Amino acid sequence: MALTNGNPLIDAETTLVGWTNRSAIRNSEHTFLSGEEVLLNTKLDAASRFSLVASHPGAPAAVEVELLLAPVLRDGTTGSWISAVRVALPAEGGRVEAFLSGHDIQIAPADLPNLDLPAVCFAKALVTPTTPAGMHAGLTATIAA
Repeated sequence: MALTNGNPLIDAETTLVGWTNRSAIRNSEHTFLSGEEVLLNTKLDAASRFSLVASHPGAPAAVEVELLLAPVLRDGTTGSWISAVRVALPAEGGRVEAFLSGHDIQIAPADLPNLDLPAVCFAKALVTPTTPAGMHAGLTATIAA
């Protein structure tokens, strides 16, 4: 049997906001908060297509989720955050999915001389006005790079 490289996809779904259980890389449960920076295993600007998935079971008001992305610079620090997409969910709750192409990600011009492409591997989701109980936002790849 020959060994092959796996698809360079984001794990089943990388959580940006919400609860995750214990895993092989995290020895305890964790709740990701709105605006928390997450380091991704896959560089999104090399992905053909990925999606932001957001859901909640219901809230006092409509909720908006903004996906922000940033590159890793040569010195290992985080580059400038850029807005990639925004989605809205009604107060009644539900699930939305926004598809994005990694090739369409715009990197801040000031960061370009300080990085090696592909470089976009930081993500965070901002939930406004507040994060309702049971809220989940995550990224998932839909087509291999």
